[in-house]
Amino acid sequence: MKKIKFTTVLTPYLVLYSAFVVCAIVGMLIFPDTFHKFFSSTQLPRTIPPQLPHTSYYWDIEHYANMALQNTCTAFYPLWSFIINWIFHPQNLDQFTYYFKITATAIFIISTPLVFWVFKKAFKNEYLALTITLAYTVNPMAIFRVIGYTESLFSFLGILFIWLLLPENKLNEKIKLILLLFIVILMALTRPVLIQMIVASLLSLSTIFLLTNKFNKNYILTTIIISISAILGYSIYGVSCFELRGDFFAPFHDQKQWGKTLGLNLDLVFFPKSPLFDLLGLYLPVLILIISLIVIYWKSKNYQPLIFVPKNFLWDILILYPPILLLAYILNYLRGIKKKIIISKFANRLKDNYIFWFCMYFSTINSLLVFFTQNRLASLARYIFAIPFFFLALGYLYCCFPGKRKYQTILVMSIISAIALVEQWINYGKDQWLG
Repeated sequence: MKKIKFTTVLTPYLVLYSAFVVCAIVGMLIFPDTFHKFFSSTQLPRTIPPQLPHTSYYWDIEHYANMALQNTCTAFYPLWSFIINWIFHPQNLDQFTYYFKITATAIFIISTPLVFWVFKKAFKNEYLALTITLAYTVNPMAIFRVIGYTESLFSFLGILFIWLLLPENKLNEKIKLILLLFIVILMALTRPVLIQMIVASLLSLSTIFLLTNKFNKNYILTTIIISISAILGYSIYGVSCFELRGDFFAPFHDQKQWGKTLGLNLDLVFFPKSPLFDLLGLYLPVLILIISLIVIYWKSKNYQPLIFVPKNFLWDILILYPPILLLAYILNYLRGIKKKIIISKFANRLKDNYIFWFCMYFSTINSLLVFFTQNRLASLARYIFAIPFFFLALGYLYCCFPGKRKYQTILVMSIISAIALVEQWINYGKDQWLG
């Protein structure tokens, strides 16, 4: 009996690890240079060395290494480089990138079961937690959590952040706020998330007030802590930038070199000018936020709406190009093909669920920032799907709908994502853009 129970407990983790590893192995079998590049401690010789802007051997990792080697302030943030430098003391670019990969992979191994455990506590549904974690683990942006980018560290800090703010977390409030302060400072030193953290926390507090008509003292303190910590985290780097370059806001100014300026590029609604998954990064957070607000409002009024409910799995494939999905849905709705849906009582619990709203707004703000500051959606999918915030919000929303149809959608998208992840590993071996 104990052996069977032990095996059963390990099964979800074996599924998650196996799914990711299989995608990596298939990609390496198709293009063997991927294997050598990932495990090599030095750059592989190339007949034609990769050149920006189309290909680059290390891409952003090179910038993180150079930050530590040259002690510079750039648009990239310092904590990831500092950790590698402090632990391993690398002496050159190749050594830095090798230790980036080792550390990122170790964090991935540790954090994956943690994500599943946290999602299981949040959704109170092991199968839903497993399918959502699977989608998180094998989506094409998951490659960034093992190849040395900051997504590994930020995702680990992010899931700790989520765990601290779960309603089920019974830690002493003072201890929780102290840990939150520390984690948010580290997050703000890892990636440029100052605006996202502050705005998401303020919007979460405001939304809860509008839906419940009351302010929660703990949520007010949480919002203050998140905002102050994000400012403190950036300020640590800002002071360093001021000492090095005489510019406290140098990281923001450096982003202008990437062509980031305020503007409205409506063509991005249809053409991301980058990998197709970036378009999902634009649409899905906004759509899920809107659906969440509508569903919670309906449940508060005990309203059972008549809506069009897709049954064919081909609708799941249409998610790959949201403009067509939205058009097809509207046309079918107008044709009168409607069905009454039941919203579970779980929706009532989301009204004052701070971490749900925070994750929802954090993802949406990332999408809107890219949409309004870039002339292409480059890297947007990475900002959304390589970290756990979006997936927690998605899982919470799925909890509002009884039935098994939701699992089909997740599993179909996971299969498509796994194929795209294989392609990502091949592109990695070819030194091509990954997102």
